[in-house]
Amino acid sequence: MTGYVIETRNLTKSFKGFTAVDDVSLQVAEGTIHALIGPNGAGKSTMFNLITKFLQPSSGTILLNGENITKRKPAEIARMGAVRSFQISSVFPHLTLLENIRVALQRKMHNSYHFWKSEKGLDVLNDEARSILATVGLDDAERNLATELPYGRKRLLELATTLALEPQVMLLDEPMAGMGTGDVQRVADIIRRVAEGRTVLMVEHNLSVVADLSDTITVLQRGAVLAEGTYDEVSRNPEVISAYMGAAHHD
Repeated sequence: MTGYVIETRNLTKSFKGFTAVDDVSLQVAEGTIHALIGPNGAGKSTMFNLITKFLQPSSGTILLNGENITKRKPAEIARMGAVRSFQISSVFPHLTLLENIRVALQRKMHNSYHFWKSEKGLDVLNDEARSILATVGLDDAERNLATELPYGRKRLLELATTLALEPQVMLLDEPMAGMGTGDVQRVADIIRRVAEGRTVLMVEHNLSVVADLSDTITVLQRGAVLAEGTYDEVSRNPEVISAYMGAAHHD
């Protein structure tokens, strides 16, 4: 074992001659919150899609807990404990919040989809589902349909369904995208709380969130690693200031 939960070695992804990820070696230590940042076009989303297996690399290796997952499928790595959150359509809009969490809890039970059973047969999952909803502050809305939720609370439901799978590793894809200031702080506080005892890798544009939450930050530029370290370290790096911070201040 290397001591790293997620590791990439010389990871490269090219699209018709354009190199989106260029020889990236990334190491995410157990029990840390690790952020992947960079200006638009830096390769963050491509890198995240490679690690979560929604894309196959052109070359290089991806390891999860020391096991080579380069050829694995997304569902396989989810079963291995690495769960990607905040994906489009990751909740069922016309089920209640409680029902959404129960579906996720059934998934964790492996091949235990009991859709043909009466609803009362799933009541054994209610206490656990309610506990998860309370963790993200949605216990007041368990009977609401997911489609009725405002955007920020819908993202919290997505986080709750991820927690129901008891992931060892949470992969968060721009968890604050499109949120107002109040929602951003609420979600950041919940991520910090649920990250205890877990490893988190997140792509995030909001620099104040990154500064607040992250133990380690990797800065990408043009598909390659520009800098890595704590927020204080990378925010003082002249190359980062030029490539990322300066661009952010001028947006």
